[in-house]
Amino acid sequence: MTSALTRLSGSAFELTLTVPWKDVKEVYDRVFDELAAEIEVPGFRKGKAPKEQVDAKLDQGKIYGEVVNRLLPISYQEALKEHDLKPIVAPKVQISQAEADRDWQFIVRAAEKPSVDLDSYQEAVKTITAKAKIWKPGDGEQGKTAGQGQGEQGDDTRSKQISEIIDKLLEVCRVELPDLLLESEVNRLMTLLVDDVRAAGLTYEQYLQSKGETAESQREKFKKQAETSLRLEFILDSVANDLKVTVTPEEIKAIIEKETDSQKKKALEEQSYLIASILRRENTITKLLAL
Repeated sequence: MTSALTRLSGSAFELTLTVPWKDVKEVYDRVFDELAAEIEVPGFRKGKAPKEQVDAKLDQGKIYGEVVNRLLPISYQEALKEHDLKPIVAPKVQISQAEADRDWQFIVRAAEKPSVDLDSYQEAVKTITAKAKIWKPGDGEQGKTAGQGQGEQGDDTRSKQISEIIDKLLEVCRVELPDLLLESEVNRLMTLLVDDVRAAGLTYEQYLQSKGETAESQREKFKKQAETSLRLEFILDSVANDLKVTVTPEEIKAIIEKETDSQKKKALEEQSYLIASILRRENTITKLLAL
């Protein structure tokens, strides 16, 4: 197998995978033999009929489909390793050549994690946190430090600061999202919505009608939502790297130990990487508040 890499806009890329016919033929023959073993031809024992009679009964589309399913994942992984690519989205595949006695060719498009330009984010965030650190008569000792207020007022102040910081990060930092990644996230949101609508006993069309939306306007809403959430995700990850934010095993363990239900606790242990991701984001926000 040979591969050629083409860089697309943002962090997207395209791989052209070419598999020699001799390699395709080896896989084809194995698939054929496996399927032929299950074919029954009158007058012959199962799997013992002449190849030409079995061939007439086999679905060529099914054979070729299975050949692709076996060839493509291996070829794709080899190409990723060859070009040192780390995709974060499922690939989109186009079969450009798949005929007998000719090399097969696949076009695969995917995207890596986009780069982020943080610019002068710390200075921008400090314009927000500095205001909260200004002590005013009547604030008391607790009011001298941002986020140390007690009760609902303190929580509201912290939430407002976080919201302002997030808005500022989205304004200052730059990240170019590849279309493929954005499309993938929109499709995920659409799938979740359709599943929820069906679970409620409605059709998607009925839902849109009840909301006064069209399929196009709903998708556009999700596109804006996806763009904001993805940008924020990558920005906060880059900020965490810049501020050297870490999560200790003890922090993860403390979260898991709070769960008293044994089954839920086991599920948390199996998904500790998700807990680590959430804690890292929280720790990043805490560091930003302290700037």
